Amino acid sequence: MVTATTKDVVRDGVKLAYLDVGTGDPPLLFIHGWCCDHGYWRDQIPEFTQRHHVVAVDLRGMGESDKPEQDYDIAGFADDVAWLIRKIGLDRPVLIGHSMGGVIALKLLREHADLARAAVFVDSYMAPLSADLQPLVGQMLEGLKSPAYRDVASNFISNFLFRAESPSQLRDEVVKRMTSAPQRLMHPALASTLSEENFPAGALPVPSLFVRAATLPATEEQLAERYPGLEVVSVDAAHFVQMEKPQEFNAILSRFLEKVV
Repeated sequence: MVTATTKDVVRDGVKLAYLDVGTGDPPLLFIHGWCCDHGYWRDQIPEFTQRHHVVAVDLRGMGESDKPEQDYDIAGFADDVAWLIRKIGLDRPVLIGHSMGGVIALKLLREHADLARAAVFVDSYMAPLSADLQPLVGQMLEGLKSPAYRDVASNFISNFLFRAESPSQLRDEVVKRMTSAPQRLMHPALASTLSEENFPAGALPVPSLFVRAATLPATEEQLAERYPGLEVVSVDAAHFVQMEKPQEFNAILSRFLEKVV
């Protein structure tokens, strides 16, 4: 885990926590995924703070940020991130989003392109679900509304976000941490993440990289076709690429950053 102390700012009465460390250009803004927090970048933050100004957010409802009773969706998360960039004076950072964090980064790019220099999407669901997956995902989303939501979330994380080759210790840790998130966050945030309206097709306004896990249903070709100009690199890992294969992921990210000016 990252041990540096987080800072916080308050937006409309809601505390938003974030880590702010290091110096160097371009600045990097790490955005975590569903039911996660900035600690899921624990293998990246120490590495990249040696050369970059790094900010890693805790989205509202997660981590050390406040968890108000409200609807949680991609538009709201993206508005928070855009507000934070302006609030702390972060100069056109490279957005690096894992999973839901990538969909948030995409939303931000579509609506506030002037705020970002480049973007990295880490195994984000940015293509429509196939017909055979839709019923399974629909059942899972309904289950997240039920009293058994923690069991439903645990099953989803274990069976969809990891594979047999994944480190069991990492899987157990992630399941325990993610299933501790508030139920009021789980269903709406995931439903919004998987809603096609939040990942419209089309060329992106800044240089962009997609780091794809071997388990992602969307292929390299499908992603490249949906987002013309998007660079796609696959890693032989499951969904938490940056945690399963941190050295490989860091090397891929470093190579991309060398091209960003």
